[in-house]
Amino acid sequence: MTLSNFIARLNWRQIVIHFAACVFFIFAFTTLSYLYDTKIVDIARLGNLGFDEAVKNNKLTAPDLTYFVLWTSISGTIGLLVAFLISLFISIKRRWFWVNSLIVLLTLYFLMWFTDFGWNYLRKYFWAPGRLFSNTTTEFIVNGTLLIGIGLLLFFTNWTNQFIKQKK
Repeated sequence: MTLSNFIARLNWRQIVIHFAACVFFIFAFTTLSYLYDTKIVDIARLGNLGFDEAVKNNKLTAPDLTYFVLWTSISGTIGLLVAFLISLFISIKRRWFWVNSLIVLLTLYFLMWFTDFGWNYLRKYFWAPGRLFSNTTTEFIVNGTLLIGIGLLLFFTNWTNQFIKQKK
């Protein structure tokens, strides 16, 4: 395959749409990772006042906190891998160039090291629907499901797929 043929097979529309869908999967998996231990989330929401007492009262140990931080840290990468597999599946099924999906994966993976995609600012908007519930578990399930739904819509709706097919 020549370089010009390789460049001609790249589809920037697919890269942009799948990039956005993958970002929503990263946000969703990060949101759902807080379900690992909602007691820690409730304690963190109390603020620094009484944190030591709350940890002692709930009998949380250092491994509990460590595993919580571990799962919330790697959840975005797991979400990216799941989204990449969906993107790759769609590319192969529709006979699109699979390198487009690989470009999205590599770009997002390297960007994850340097930025949070504005998650600290966007979180208040994407987590707003879950605030309707007083239960922490329900709140994160609703928010995570909503974010996965947006990502799946970007991957599978006819409008986005038709947009990707129109190369020019």
